[in-house]
Amino acid sequence: MSEQQPSMPVRRRHLLGAGAALGIGAAMITPTRASAEDIGVDEVPALDQEDGGVQVAAADLTWYPMGEPEGRGWQTPTATRLTDRLPAHAESMVPATVWQRSRMSSGLYHRFRTDADAIAVGWTLPSSLVAADYLTRGSANGVDLYARDPEGVLRWASWGVPTAGGRTTKTISSGMVPADGLREYRLHLPLYNTTDDVQVGVPQGARFEIMPPDPTPPIVYYGTSIIHGAGASRPGMAIPHRLNRLLDRPVIGLGFSGVAKMEAEVAALLAEIDAAVYVVDCLPNMTPEQVAERTVPFVRRLRQDRPTTPILLVEERTRANSWIRAGWMDDHEARRKALRQAHRLLRASDPNLHLLPHRDMFGTDGEGTIDGSHATDLGSSRMLTVLQQALRTIL
Repeated sequence: MSEQQPSMPVRRRHLLGAGAALGIGAAMITPTRASAEDIGVDEVPALDQEDGGVQVAAADLTWYPMGEPEGRGWQTPTATRLTDRLPAHAESMVPATVWQRSRMSSGLYHRFRTDADAIAVGWTLPSSLVAADYLTRGSANGVDLYARDPEGVLRWASWGVPTAGGRTTKTISSGMVPADGLREYRLHLPLYNTTDDVQVGVPQGARFEIMPPDPTPPIVYYGTSIIHGAGASRPGMAIPHRLNRLLDRPVIGLGFSGVAKMEAEVAALLAEIDAAVYVVDCLPNMTPEQVAERTVPFVRRLRQDRPTTPILLVEERTRANSWIRAGWMDDHEARRKALRQAHRLLRASDPNLHLLPHRDMFGTDGEGTIDGSHATDLGSSRMLTVLQQALRTIL
């Protein structure tokens, strides 16, 4: 699997009460005026090709540093960088490949309200963009904006796609229809790159406030590249973000592309988060032998600290081309059988342990993947139909 490998204070915390812990309230924050030089551009920010609005000069914008994103279980100072998905002490606990992928900003987002008729975004990436066969440039490196419509539904509004690494500043939406008061927005961060210094710019005089973190206990979703966002057309189409919108509940997406293998150390880290439910979806990255050896110890380690929190074990999807590849269907069944056996063993004394069968998660027509393995937006829609039914029942 071709991926860029990014280079880069410890205490246990609960997500509940995160707003108080961060000192963020619903009041208006103090704006930071910025010149073109401050935000890393020579003159007017570039206008997204996708947006047909009017360019907004950098000098006419007020810029707001967005600070801590939502969508992760640890905040600073526990996490070193604002967009690290694991705490600093995880670096010495997990394999180096897991740590590298945890520094990608998949699953993270900012919520804010404004009455502005134009929105610009600035964000900083490493010196090069991430590219892979199962990613778009925008999903791996771009930002994705949703807005709440008059009926209260979060709908796609615009996005920003960089043309190179380093600092990008773009007017991603302009000429917007005025809202009745402040409109809520959600800005999703890049799925497969590290991201720093996220700022939102609005025209001078527009009201702007960063929303406090949602205190609802989250769904913690630990999984593979499918949960990391491989195959998604845009950041906001990654499964954790879509599940968040469907269930109206925070989702912490801990997808680690190619390296989600149920290490006991990862279970210990997940247990630091006060979750509503843990979803464990690792089979595509594991051998049948690893599933048989690691599932029981993984669940038991979680249970040491979270004795009654629901856990949902997910059987793997079927690769779209398994029907024509010798031995692939047997491999699928061997992994599923090992997971079922572990579930039966543990379930006898654990009524809050659940199993989600594969049920042709990407559909039966072979049209739900980008490469046989990773879900397209169509495939993830089908998977989400199954997932949300199971999670609604549990929650």
